[in-house]
Amino acid sequence: MRLARSSPSPVPLYFKVMTDIRDDILSGEWRAGSQLPGELDLARRLGVSVITVRQALADLTREGLVRRERARGTFVTWSGPVKQPINLEIDAANLVSINPEGTSFKVLRIDTVTPAPELHRDFDLDSNEKITKITRVRMAYGRPLAFVNSYVPARVFDKVPRNRLLKQPLTNIIEDRLDIKVAGLKLVVSAKLSDRQVSAHLEIPTGSPVLFVERNYLHKKKLLLRTAGFYRSDLFGYEIKLKRTGR
Repeated sequence: MRLARSSPSPVPLYFKVMTDIRDDILSGEWRAGSQLPGELDLARRLGVSVITVRQALADLTREGLVRRERARGTFVTWSGPVKQPINLEIDAANLVSINPEGTSFKVLRIDTVTPAPELHRDFDLDSNEKITKITRVRMAYGRPLAFVNSYVPARVFDKVPRNRLLKQPLTNIIEDRLDIKVAGLKLVVSAKLSDRQVSAHLEIPTGSPVLFVERNYLHKKKLLLRTAGFYRSDLFGYEIKLKRTGR
């Protein structure tokens, strides 16, 4: 669940909150019978008012996705199909290629922190290991194309030449400069609405449709790098070509 900060937007804030919660239900993150966090907890997580959360839950109730019980809370009632990923195994000589022409990066923040439990688990880190989060804007011919957060174990990022962050994706730097080869990639693409922070850096109105692309790069079957990017839908498209090979 993302932070839905209050800001001027053509999309009502309660609708953005409702969409976030609906996505969590339809993705199977919250299954039928499970209890949602309380209104106050949801409001704090999303950075909105309790009234906004209440409005969003009322709409979800009318849609039949949740049931509200006085003095007990809100429970998921949706038992229909959830979003299922399509798994495609594709042979690729280069999983980290990018068209270098016109591409540059603007570094906004670099933070090395104690990882959240989800990142600690997904990266299979040792108990005291840190994670580094790099926030950048990917530029295409001087125009902002994507707002990207990258997550990598600190021990790996410590070896990354900082000047390369202005020129290359982390995957290329890790492969070319650190000689750590990416052996696999899990990719998830979905549609989102941009929040205030993403909109400001991409120079688009708050609430604009964007493509959300999460990439998980693997090395020796372990997660090496995770990137989560919001891409301008007017400048970015996604194309996949599949080639049938022998049985």
